[in-house]
Amino acid sequence: MPDQIKIAIAGFGSVASTLIKGLQFYKSSTEGLWHPKLAGFGITDVIVTGIYDIDPSKVGKKVSSVVSDYKVDSDLIIQPGISEDPVSHSFVQMDGAKSASYEDVVSSLKKMNPDFLINLISSGMDKSGEKYAKAALEAGCSFFNATASKTVTDQTRSAFTSKGLMILGDDLMSQFGGTAFHRGMMEFIIHRGIKIEKAYQLDVGGNKDTQNTMAEELRERKRKIKTESISVEVPYPFKSTAGTTEYAEQLGNSRVSYYWMEAKGFLGSTIEMDLSLKTNDSTNGCNVILDSIRAAKMSISKKDLGKSEIISAFAFKNPSKKVKIRESIKAFEEAFTN
Repeated sequence: MPDQIKIAIAGFGSVASTLIKGLQFYKSSTEGLWHPKLAGFGITDVIVTGIYDIDPSKVGKKVSSVVSDYKVDSDLIIQPGISEDPVSHSFVQMDGAKSASYEDVVSSLKKMNPDFLINLISSGMDKSGEKYAKAALEAGCSFFNATASKTVTDQTRSAFTSKGLMILGDDLMSQFGGTAFHRGMMEFIIHRGIKIEKAYQLDVGGNKDTQNTMAEELRERKRKIKTESISVEVPYPFKSTAGTTEYAEQLGNSRVSYYWMEAKGFLGSTIEMDLSLKTNDSTNGCNVILDSIRAAKMSISKKDLGKSEIISAFAFKNPSKKVKIRESIKAFEEAFTN
């Protein structure tokens, strides 16, 4: 098995920046890692070979100069990426996005030859995400879709599989974010014999992705994904709503999730829960990304591409095959930690 996993990243926002910092930090530590060793790989086996973005304040600069709050040993230059969607007002003020043609990105990927292209572009950029997936397929690398765009279909999976590659997605589920925590609570309550009747989860965040989610169509789509993801844990119908409700710039890269739940116990006694959870979006996703690509690398090396369902169920809110959260973790660890 090759001793390195090469990744390229589309979208150099807070998650990508944190991932770069994490790869630097974990050269000399394992503190905070969910699985220090997985599928025969350590974190130091993961290397970043290329980064794409369309932000004119980042394109053409070294990663080490863009990541200003942490010293990283990287001479990588952020390359112009794909822009197939309307650009934000801030980009318009900066004379537009710094984009490259589809053909240029394919050529660039072929030169750097990564194992995976990880899609971390902003929510709502569906056309750009589709193009990145197509570029990965043409260039011969697997694709990891962290965004809510519906990218993994029977057709795309078949296209990647025919080339001995994987496509994983959709919509990254953080290690201990709003959805994972909500699902864990639901699962515990059900297993304690309590009947859930009503529940909601309302999220408020301060990063760019949350701001983009405020577009009504995207907000409804993400609400549907979260609600369906959480409902997997409950074997009967109940009233449930989950989704992002507000952008609050002062939260920065943090997210606050508010939960309320009403359930019934013995003799119909009411059990009511009302709580909040504050987490950091970018750090919350990195363990899941690093675990997934290590597991996928092993599976691809063994030509066991069917394992993509186990990986996607573990890592995403909207995988093709949804399973309960405890079952997804168990299946993943049985497949890749032994």
